[in-house]
Amino acid sequence: MGRNDEPPLASWECTYPLARSGYPYISAQCERLGTNLFRSRLMFKKTLFMRGEEAAELFYDDARFSRENAAPTRLKKTLFGEGGIQGLEGEAHHQRKALFLSLMSQSRIDELMQLVEQHWQLRLNYWEAQASITLLDELHHILCRAACAWCGIPLHNVDAPEMAEQLVLMIEGGAAIGPKHWASRRARRQTENALLDLIKQYRQGLHEVDPVLPFATFVDFRDAQGKPLPNRIVAVELLNIIRPIVAVARYMVFAVLAIHEHPDCYEKLKHQGSSHYRRHFIQEVRRYYPFFPFLAARVNADFTWQGYRFKRGRQAILDLYGTNHDAQRWEAPDQFYPERFEQEKVDVHRFAMIPQGGSDHATQHRCPGEWITLALIDLAIEKFIHQLRYDVPCQDLTVDLNVIPARPRSGFIISNIHSINSSQPSAEEEHF
Repeated sequence: MGRNDEPPLASWECTYPLARSGYPYISAQCERLGTNLFRSRLMFKKTLFMRGEEAAELFYDDARFSRENAAPTRLKKTLFGEGGIQGLEGEAHHQRKALFLSLMSQSRIDELMQLVEQHWQLRLNYWEAQASITLLDELHHILCRAACAWCGIPLHNVDAPEMAEQLVLMIEGGAAIGPKHWASRRARRQTENALLDLIKQYRQGLHEVDPVLPFATFVDFRDAQGKPLPNRIVAVELLNIIRPIVAVARYMVFAVLAIHEHPDCYEKLKHQGSSHYRRHFIQEVRRYYPFFPFLAARVNADFTWQGYRFKRGRQAILDLYGTNHDAQRWEAPDQFYPERFEQEKVDVHRFAMIPQGGSDHATQHRCPGEWITLALIDLAIEKFIHQLRYDVPCQDLTVDLNVIPARPRSGFIISNIHSINSSQPSAEEEHF
């Protein structure tokens, strides 16, 4: 290999193979080529694909890579929105990131968990009256209601299911091709427009919101030049809070799936619930199960790394799932083994354990909602270990890695649900 060679070519165009193969695609090409770096075209754009701890550390070097305008247009139109934090760099990104992080104090997270608990209890009587429920669908609705209340966005019984459905369409259709993608775009437009009406009313003094809640925080924000965020950007950023919270329903279901499929884990969680094991279990759920598949950036300037040329302007994709399953870093990566975090001492690792991005929360593009994710998974464990009795009927619990985002095919159906918690839901039970 020469000193300035291009990375190896996997294929001329990989959009269809990637869409068909899903999460394993990048790692499969890396294994085939014997490298953690290769090139191809994605949507006809020349693209570098990267996997592994060293590649992740490189990817987060701001001198070499930029996230500004890096996300594919189809994701901006669906998942992220246009003008949101994911596409910012430099001081603008730091200011916007500080705004998000200001919402992630322990007291604010505790308030969100209380709202989730409240809406969970309001739904529990309905669960107990049903022959069975699909857990993923139910958690989408609970988290949607809690997240909107936490942000200061009023939801009524009529529009709550529609809001949850639209958020799920954004999550599940963002990377899709065809009708599902267009449904996702439509859901994005409808939810942004609904929020725009509230934002305009608030700025006209017609809609009151507690000034400490995210809704008011974003509307009242001023940048370094003293300018407020445009209404549309406020709507985008509010959805960048609510949508990821709703998406964590998948991780909560994966945690319950792991409890179901690993009885030894159930016993340890039940009898060692306050020990380090519970934290290790949560981290292994996040490492093992598929969530967001990869991230995009662009090369800032020409440079050479490990003998390969990186050309300015080239699109780059970091494989999150593949890095979390990289056999060069993780022993038996396809085995669910929470104890690995005790043995390897990597409960928090900036570039090897990156289910929600890598590096630093404050200055880089690591997800600021990671602490909320940990708290919500912990809540699910508490509920399904100590507060609920239920059966898991025969169903297809396969997690298809060819589908992005992945989920148990059945959505995880549970039946014969009974609360074993002494606290009872409010008499004013709501119905979704």
